[in-house]
Amino acid sequence: MTYNMQNKVDFNEIYVATKEIDYIEAMIDELCQKYNNRHGADYVQQRALFRSYCHDTIKVFDDCFETSMLGMIRCKNKVQAYKSLDNIDMLYATMDIVDMLLKLKALVKTMVSIKDLPSCKKLLELSPEDIMSKSKDLVRSNIVKTTIGVLLLGSKVSDVVKIEDIRNYYSGRLIQLKSEILAKNEQISPIEQYLLDKFNAEIGYCNLALFKTGIGITEELKDLADIGKKHIEIYKLSTE
Repeated sequence: MTYNMQNKVDFNEIYVATKEIDYIEAMIDELCQKYNNRHGADYVQQRALFRSYCHDTIKVFDDCFETSMLGMIRCKNKVQAYKSLDNIDMLYATMDIVDMLLKLKALVKTMVSIKDLPSCKKLLELSPEDIMSKSKDLVRSNIVKTTIGVLLLGSKVSDVVKIEDIRNYYSGRLIQLKSEILAKNEQISPIEQYLLDKFNAEIGYCNLALFKTGIGITEELKDLADIGKKHIEIYKLSTE
């Protein structure tokens, strides 16, 4: 596979882990320690050692992350390029890979399980009156977990989290994911399709909840609620 892109890694892209956070952190630490202060007797040995380091790094990527996502593709491409190219500054390349691993480790600490992502789905089980009451602050109403709300929505514990905040979060993620899929210029992977369906469905839950509150009803919101129902059905079918 080839990609018409530079080997530039962007940690603002969407990364999906396939293992538990503790496991990934341990794998990264083990990898860094394995090659720490190891040196070959000459250039040939040093180059072989560096290529082994690249090989093991790619194995960690494959083991711990969804590697069909653009961010991880960039990570793998960069390490693979270092591994295959001759006449490179191995010290610089090694430090660059270490920096990448440490940034991934920091990123993993902020990851949230998909099942724990904020959602307005629970609101739809309530009466319009209760929706209106609880939607004034989704954290205090126990619709959204406090830690998740703070982490993902960029809010402080004292901030009010509303339906619009959840919708804006998923709308932003949807735009980002579509941009990454377009940049790849390849067939959508199963995880990307799942996330597209997930993000659209969550936006649908938000629009339906807003519509049920009866606040600011417009023809546009009614249309969005109808679209939301369709997206929710698609997502349900994809998870059955």
